[in-house]
Amino acid sequence: MKIKVCKWKNNAKSPVMFMVDDLANVWVDLSGNGKIDRGEDWGYAKYEENSSITFLEEEILNQFPDVKVNFYVPVGKRIGMVRDSDIYMYSNPINENKSTIEFFRSLNNDSRYELSYHGLTHGEVYNKPEDQKQEWECYSSLNEALETIDAGKAIFREVTGEYPKGGKYCGYTKGKYGDESIDKSNFLWWNRNLNYINVKKYCGDDDNKITNFDIKIFGENNVIDIPSTLGGDIFNTKSSSRIKTVVKRILKFYMEIKGKKEIDFLLKNNLVISIQEHISPARDDGKVQTPNIFDDKESLIKIFKYLKDKNVWYCTGTELAKYVSVRDKIKIVKKNNNSFAFSEIDFNDRKNHEISVKIDLKCDKIMQPNKVIVSSVNNIFNLEIMEGNYKILGD
Repeated sequence: MKIKVCKWKNNAKSPVMFMVDDLANVWVDLSGNGKIDRGEDWGYAKYEENSSITFLEEEILNQFPDVKVNFYVPVGKRIGMVRDSDIYMYSNPINENKSTIEFFRSLNNDSRYELSYHGLTHGEVYNKPEDQKQEWECYSSLNEALETIDAGKAIFREVTGEYPKGGKYCGYTKGKYGDESIDKSNFLWWNRNLNYINVKKYCGDDDNKITNFDIKIFGENNVIDIPSTLGGDIFNTKSSSRIKTVVKRILKFYMEIKGKKEIDFLLKNNLVISIQEHISPARDDGKVQTPNIFDDKESLIKIFKYLKDKNVWYCTGTELAKYVSVRDKIKIVKKNNNSFAFSEIDFNDRKNHEISVKIDLKCDKIMQPNKVIVSSVNNIFNLEIMEGNYKILGD
């Protein structure tokens, strides 16, 4: 009898994590008409007319009920792109008032979603967009970084009732104190690297390079580092209307091949498919924030359609990190030909955690130590982590 722990839950080829940046209490009035138009909302509009969340749900997610979303939230008064803009931008903390708190809390309580930490203000703004400093670049000391993170986490907890489990550097820029500040701030996981640019350049078979795109661990507290591996715009063929139709067709054909190659590379090598997007294209300097869910709607639909018949596991960052934290520590101890146990794991710390195991015997069921019987799917069992013997039932 051979029993092995699966790399991913359900023995999936890859976990799929849909990451949407900058959900915030912000509205950018690009049209200047004093009303929220489509694409201008970052979260301020909640579920009102032309809200971005409504667009995301109705235009994309409702077609794919298994997809889960991590929203990365700047919890304070989020900066714009320029200091003095002619474009009006409304921005306030996510605990501004009761209705705003209720909106963000309802998203975090939805099993499809997870809110994650994306800074207090996102950084410092200057007269030119290119001079903007990302938040973790602004800290002059580790203590300043820790105090700012604590302030942000306090707002997050006031709104959601819990501290954030993970998050992402603003602009993927960690500055001098980034990794140490995250390690000391009790985060389970973090997005440190924008790796999908490298995935575009490399879709080969060199094992050394493949590991660059896999999950890693950092810090004294073993924070789980989840890379960003796929742009949500990989199938986006939008271009100038002046380009001839035949050229557009060639471009579309090329983008289809290239995009599928990127996804296939991640699937073949059992790597995380973490899809990068922004909640809105609107910026107060008049430029378009890319990638974004509005311009990339059709591309995102193609991605999720392509993944529909693939063996993938849709998860949030915390679900993924919890699985990895168990997978990398747990050991299987055979007791006899029809029973086994887990070891080298803190059982009290792993309540309600699951691990997927594959057994080479033909068997239908496993009885857990708590007498609960778990059925298999293709000899894959999702088992709760607990102390005691697991008994294999059937031949």
